[in-house]
Amino acid sequence: MRVPWYRQRWLHLALGLAVAILAVVWAGQRAAQGVRDGLDARLRGAGAGADAGIVAVEAEQLSALRGVTFTRGVGHALATRNVRELDRLVPPVQANSDVPMIDVVLPNGQVVFAVRSKGAPPPVASRAGLPAIRQSLAEAHGVRGGRFTEVVIFRSGPTLMTIGPVVDGTVPVGVVLAMTPLADVLGRLSQQSAADLTAYAVTGTPIATTAPFRPEPVAPDTARSVMAGAALVTREVHGSFRETLGRLIVDHQAATVLGVALHDDSAATGWTVTLYAALGLIGTVLILGTFWARVSNRSGS
Repeated sequence: MRVPWYRQRWLHLALGLAVAILAVVWAGQRAAQGVRDGLDARLRGAGAGADAGIVAVEAEQLSALRGVTFTRGVGHALATRNVRELDRLVPPVQANSDVPMIDVVLPNGQVVFAVRSKGAPPPVASRAGLPAIRQSLAEAHGVRGGRFTEVVIFRSGPTLMTIGPVVDGTVPVGVVLAMTPLADVLGRLSQQSAADLTAYAVTGTPIATTAPFRPEPVAPDTARSVMAGAALVTREVHGSFRETLGRLIVDHQAATVLGVALHDDSAATGWTVTLYAALGLIGTVLILGTFWARVSNRSGS
Protein backbone atom coordinates (compact mmCIF):
# COMPACT_ATOMS: atom_id res chain seq x y z
CA MET A 1 0.00 0.00 0.00
CA ARG A 2 1.37 3.34 -1.01
CA VAL A 3 1.92 6.01 1.65
CA PRO A 4 -0.12 9.15 0.85
CA TRP A 5 1.96 12.00 -0.50
CA TYR A 6 1.29 14.26 2.47
CA ARG A 7 2.49 11.56 4.87
CA GLN A 8 5.67 11.14 2.84
CA ARG A 9 6.21 14.87 3.08
CA TRP A 10 5.87 14.83 6.86
CA LEU A 11 8.11 11.76 7.10
CA HIS A 12 10.82 13.54 5.11
CA LEU A 13 10.33 16.62 7.25
CA ALA A 14 10.78 14.59 10.47
CA LEU A 15 13.91 12.89 9.13
CA GLY A 16 15.33 16.21 8.01
CA LEU A 17 14.54 17.79 11.37
CA ALA A 18 16.27 14.93 13.23
CA VAL A 19 19.37 15.29 11.07
CA ALA A 20 19.33 19.07 11.59
CA ILE A 21 19.09 18.67 15.39
CA LEU A 22 22.03 16.28 15.37
CA ALA A 23 23.98 18.78 13.26
CA VAL A 24 23.18 21.55 15.77
CA VAL A 25 24.40 19.44 18.70
CA TRP A 26 27.51 18.38 16.76
CA ALA A 27 28.31 21.99 15.89
CA GLY A 28 28.13 23.00 19.56
CA GLN A 29 30.34 20.10 20.63
CA ARG A 30 32.89 20.81 17.91
CA ALA A 31 33.02 24.49 18.88
CA ALA A 32 33.57 23.60 22.54
CA GLN A 33 36.26 21.07 21.64
CA GLY A 34 37.99 23.62 19.43
CA VAL A 35 38.13 26.09 22.30
CA ARG A 36 39.48 23.41 24.66
CA ASP A 37 42.16 22.39 22.15
CA GLY A 38 43.26 26.01 21.81
CA LEU A 39 43.19 26.42 25.59
CA ASP A 40 45.33 23.31 26.10
CA ALA A 41 47.87 24.66 23.61
CA ARG A 42 48.01 27.93 25.55
CA LEU A 43 48.45 26.04 28.83
CA ARG A 44 51.35 24.03 27.42
CA GLY A 45 52.94 27.19 26.07
CA ALA A 46 52.52 28.99 29.40
CA GLY A 47 54.11 26.08 31.25
CA ALA A 48 57.10 26.08 28.91
CA GLY A 49 57.34 29.85 29.31
CA ALA A 50 57.34 29.52 33.11
CA ASP A 51 60.22 27.05 33.01
CA ALA A 52 62.12 29.38 30.70
CA GLY A 53 61.35 32.35 32.93
CA ILE A 54 62.66 30.69 36.05
CA VAL A 55 66.02 30.26 34.34
CA ALA A 56 66.25 34.05 34.24
CA VAL A 57 65.49 34.27 37.97
CA GLU A 58 68.16 31.65 38.68
CA ALA A 59 70.66 33.65 36.62
CA GLU A 60 69.86 36.83 38.55
CA GLN A 61 70.35 35.09 41.90
CA LEU A 62 73.57 33.46 40.73
CA SER A 63 74.85 36.82 39.55
CA ALA A 64 74.11 38.40 42.94
CA LEU A 65 75.70 35.47 44.74
CA ARG A 66 78.85 35.75 42.64
CA GLY A 67 78.89 39.49 43.22
CA VAL A 68 79.06 38.89 46.96
CA THR A 69 81.45 35.92 46.99
CA PHE A 70 83.86 37.53 44.50
CA THR A 71 83.96 40.86 46.33
CA ARG A 72 87.40 41.28 47.86
CA GLY A 73 87.30 41.11 51.64
CA VAL A 74 83.99 39.25 52.07
CA GLY A 75 85.68 35.93 52.82
CA HIS A 76 87.97 37.39 55.48
CA ALA A 77 85.13 39.43 57.00
CA LEU A 78 83.04 36.27 57.34
CA ALA A 79 85.95 34.28 58.75
CA THR A 80 86.52 36.97 61.42
CA ARG A 81 82.78 37.68 61.99
CA ASN A 82 83.37 41.28 61.02
CA VAL A 83 79.75 42.40 60.64
CA ARG A 84 80.68 46.04 60.06
CA GLU A 85 82.84 45.08 57.06
CA LEU A 86 80.12 42.83 55.67
CA ASP A 87 77.67 45.71 56.04
CA ARG A 88 80.00 47.82 53.91
CA LEU A 89 80.56 45.20 51.22
CA VAL A 90 77.32 43.21 50.77
CA PRO A 91 74.40 45.73 50.60
CA PRO A 92 75.69 47.53 47.47
CA VAL A 93 75.73 44.21 45.60
CA GLN A 94 72.19 43.39 46.71
CA ALA A 95 70.94 46.90 45.90
CA ASN A 96 72.17 46.55 42.32
CA SER A 97 70.35 43.26 41.82
CA ASP A 98 66.73 42.11 41.72
CA VAL A 99 67.30 39.62 44.54
CA PRO A 100 65.29 40.54 47.66
CA MET A 101 67.08 38.35 50.21
CA ILE A 102 70.78 37.64 50.86
CA ASP A 103 72.18 35.78 53.88
CA VAL A 104 75.86 35.35 54.75
CA VAL A 105 76.09 32.16 56.80
CA LEU A 106 78.71 30.23 58.77
CA PRO A 107 79.16 26.47 58.26
CA ASN A 108 77.13 25.78 61.43
CA GLY A 109 74.16 27.68 60.00
CA GLN A 110 74.57 30.88 62.01
CA VAL A 111 73.52 33.91 59.95
CA VAL A 112 76.28 36.47 60.44
CA PHE A 113 74.79 39.09 58.12
CA ALA A 114 71.55 39.49 56.17
CA VAL A 115 70.10 42.14 53.88
CA ARG A 116 66.49 42.44 52.73
CA SER A 117 64.52 44.46 50.23
CA LYS A 118 61.38 46.19 51.41
CA GLY A 119 58.54 43.72 51.85
CA ALA A 120 60.76 40.63 51.95
CA PRO A 121 60.53 38.19 54.87
CA PRO A 122 62.66 39.38 57.82
CA PRO A 123 66.10 37.89 58.56
CA VAL A 124 66.52 34.91 60.85
CA ALA A 125 69.34 34.12 63.26
CA SER A 126 70.15 30.65 61.93
CA ARG A 127 69.86 28.38 58.91
CA ALA A 128 71.06 25.38 60.92
CA GLY A 129 69.87 22.06 59.57
CA LEU A 130 69.79 23.24 55.94
CA PRO A 131 71.32 20.32 53.98
CA ALA A 132 72.37 22.64 51.15
CA ILE A 133 75.00 24.29 53.40
CA ARG A 134 76.86 21.04 53.93
CA GLN A 135 76.56 20.10 50.26
CA SER A 136 77.80 23.51 49.07
CA LEU A 137 80.85 23.41 51.32
CA ALA A 138 81.62 19.81 50.35
CA GLU A 139 81.54 20.75 46.66
CA ALA A 140 83.53 23.99 47.06
CA HIS A 141 86.21 23.10 44.52
CA GLY A 142 87.24 25.50 41.77
CA VAL A 143 85.46 28.62 40.61
CA ARG A 144 82.02 27.03 40.09
CA GLY A 145 81.94 24.29 42.71
CA GLY A 146 79.25 24.31 45.34
CA ARG A 147 76.84 26.65 43.55
CA PHE A 148 73.32 25.43 42.84
CA THR A 149 69.67 26.45 43.08
CA GLU A 150 66.73 24.65 44.68
CA VAL A 151 63.32 25.22 46.24
CA VAL A 152 63.39 25.06 50.05
CA ILE A 153 60.63 25.42 52.62
CA PHE A 154 61.53 27.90 55.35
CA ARG A 155 59.26 29.05 58.17
CA SER A 156 58.67 32.19 56.12
CA GLY A 157 57.41 30.05 53.25
CA PRO A 158 58.69 28.23 50.16
CA THR A 159 61.73 29.97 48.69
CA LEU A 160 63.84 29.77 45.55
CA MET A 161 67.37 29.67 46.94
CA THR A 162 70.75 29.89 45.21
CA ILE A 163 73.68 28.92 47.42
CA GLY A 164 77.43 29.16 46.99
CA PRO A 165 80.55 28.87 49.16
CA VAL A 166 82.59 31.78 50.52
CA VAL A 167 86.35 31.23 50.77
CA ASP A 168 89.04 33.06 52.67
CA GLY A 169 92.05 32.45 50.47
CA THR A 170 91.41 28.82 49.56
CA VAL A 171 89.56 27.77 52.71
CA PRO A 172 85.72 27.63 52.67
CA VAL A 173 84.48 29.68 55.62
CA GLY A 174 80.74 29.76 54.96
CA VAL A 175 78.09 30.24 52.29
CA VAL A 176 75.95 32.96 50.76
CA LEU A 177 72.24 32.44 50.14
CA ALA A 178 70.57 34.52 47.43
CA MET A 179 66.81 34.02 47.76
CA THR A 180 63.40 35.01 46.43
CA PRO A 181 60.06 33.88 47.94
CA LEU A 182 58.54 31.32 45.59
CA ALA A 183 55.25 33.23 45.62
CA ASP A 184 57.07 36.27 44.21
CA VAL A 185 58.74 34.13 41.56
CA LEU A 186 55.40 32.66 40.51
CA GLY A 187 53.88 36.15 40.44
CA ARG A 188 56.56 37.30 38.01
CA LEU A 189 56.24 34.19 35.84
CA SER A 190 52.45 34.50 35.89
CA GLN A 191 52.63 37.99 34.42
CA GLN A 192 55.00 36.79 31.72
CA SER A 193 52.92 33.75 30.80
CA ALA A 194 49.48 35.38 31.29
CA ALA A 195 48.31 32.34 33.28
CA ASP A 196 47.69 31.46 36.93
CA LEU A 197 50.49 29.33 38.41
CA THR A 198 50.52 27.01 41.40
CA ALA A 199 53.43 25.04 42.84
CA TYR A 200 52.58 21.70 44.48
CA ALA A 201 54.83 19.59 46.70
CA VAL A 202 55.53 16.00 45.68
CA THR A 203 52.73 15.03 48.10
CA GLY A 204 50.30 17.10 46.00
CA THR A 205 49.86 19.86 48.58
CA PRO A 206 49.79 23.40 47.11
CA ILE A 207 52.67 25.47 48.52
CA ALA A 208 52.44 28.73 46.51
CA THR A 209 49.99 30.14 44.00
CA THR A 210 48.92 33.18 42.00
CA ALA A 211 45.42 31.80 41.38
CA PRO A 212 42.39 33.85 42.51
CA PHE A 213 40.94 30.71 44.07
CA ARG A 214 42.15 28.17 46.62
CA PRO A 215 44.05 25.48 44.68
CA GLU A 216 42.81 21.92 44.90
CA PRO A 217 45.42 19.39 46.09
CA VAL A 218 46.77 16.94 43.54
CA ALA A 219 46.43 13.24 44.22
CA PRO A 220 49.79 12.06 45.65
CA ASP A 221 50.14 9.31 43.03
CA THR A 222 49.53 11.84 40.26
CA ALA A 223 52.02 14.30 41.77
CA ARG A 224 54.72 11.64 42.07
CA SER A 225 54.04 10.44 38.53
CA VAL A 226 54.34 13.96 37.11
CA MET A 227 57.53 14.60 39.09
CA ALA A 228 58.96 11.36 37.67
CA GLY A 229 58.45 12.65 34.13
CA ALA A 230 55.04 11.28 33.16
CA ALA A 231 52.90 13.02 30.55
CA LEU A 232 51.17 16.29 31.38
CA VAL A 233 47.90 15.92 33.28
CA THR A 234 44.96 18.25 32.62
CA ARG A 235 42.05 18.68 35.03
CA GLU A 236 39.12 20.97 35.73
CA VAL A 237 39.47 23.08 38.89
CA HIS A 238 37.25 25.56 40.70
CA GLY A 239 34.40 24.98 38.27
CA SER A 240 35.49 27.16 35.37
CA PHE A 241 39.28 26.77 35.20
CA ARG A 242 41.33 24.25 33.26
CA GLU A 243 44.73 23.35 34.77
CA THR A 244 47.65 21.47 33.26
CA LEU A 245 50.09 19.80 35.67
CA GLY A 246 53.74 19.52 34.73
CA ARG A 247 57.12 20.01 36.42
CA LEU A 248 58.81 23.18 37.58
CA ILE A 249 62.43 22.72 36.52
CA VAL A 250 65.02 24.38 38.77
CA ASP A 251 68.73 23.96 38.08
CA HIS A 252 67.95 21.22 35.50
CA GLN A 253 65.95 19.17 38.00
CA ALA A 254 62.26 18.79 38.82
CA ALA A 255 61.66 20.90 41.91
CA THR A 256 57.88 20.91 42.30
CA VAL A 257 54.72 20.08 40.39
CA LEU A 258 53.68 23.17 38.44
CA GLY A 259 50.02 23.82 37.76
CA VAL A 260 49.16 26.23 34.94
CA ALA A 261 45.53 27.37 34.90
CA LEU A 262 43.35 29.47 32.60
CA HIS A 263 39.65 30.27 32.59
CA ASP A 264 37.80 27.68 30.49
CA ASP A 265 34.93 29.17 28.50
CA SER A 266 34.59 26.22 26.10
CA ALA A 267 31.21 25.19 27.55
CA ALA A 268 29.82 28.71 27.13
CA THR A 269 31.12 28.81 23.56
CA GLY A 270 29.52 25.44 22.81
CA TRP A 271 26.17 26.52 24.19
CA THR A 272 26.33 29.81 22.27
CA VAL A 273 27.01 28.03 18.99
CA THR A 274 24.25 25.52 19.74
CA LEU A 275 21.80 28.32 20.54
CA TYR A 276 22.48 30.26 17.35
CA ALA A 277 22.40 27.09 15.27
CA ALA A 278 19.09 26.12 16.90
CA LEU A 279 17.62 29.56 16.20
CA GLY A 280 18.73 29.22 12.60
CA LEU A 281 17.11 25.79 12.42
CA ILE A 282 13.84 27.08 13.88
CA GLY A 283 13.81 29.94 11.38
CA THR A 284 14.41 27.51 8.53
CA VAL A 285 11.63 25.21 9.73
CA LEU A 286 9.19 28.12 9.94
CA ILE A 287 10.07 29.29 6.45
CA LEU A 288 9.72 25.79 5.00
CA GLY A 289 6.51 25.20 6.93
CA THR A 290 5.01 28.40 5.53
CA PHE A 291 6.13 27.46 2.03
CA TRP A 292 4.68 23.96 2.22
CA ALA A 293 1.42 25.29 3.68
CA ARG A 294 1.02 27.55 0.68
CA VAL A 295 1.81 24.71 -1.71
CA SER A 296 -0.73 22.48 0.05
CA ASN A 297 -3.42 25.17 -0.17
CA ARG A 298 -2.80 25.60 -3.86
CA SER A 299 -2.88 21.87 -4.44
CA GLY A 300 -6.16 21.54 -2.54
CA SER A 301 -7.90 24.38 -4.33
